[in-house]
Amino acid sequence: MAAIEERSFIAIKPDGVQRGLVGEIIKRFEKKGFKLVAMKLIHASEDLLREHYIDLKDRPFYDGLVQYMHSGPVVAMEHHSWQ
Repeated sequence: MAAIEERSFIAIKPDGVQRGLVGEIIKRFEKKGFKLVAMKLIHASEDLLREHYIDLKDRPFYDGLVQYMHSGPVVAMEHHSWQ
């Protein structure tokens, strides 16, 4: 039986970056079998965040979420895992 590859997007939020938790968070995902294949430190624009969270636009916390994610840099990563 062939292995099935799963791809996951993981973002470390501004507070995790500010608190210096990036390495610990990556380590925890890798211990669970995820393979980090791409990582980028970004300060996402409000437009990008509004598009990324578009499925939440009708929720009362949407604007606050966008502002929070825009408040500092985030680490955007792509991980792969096989099952």
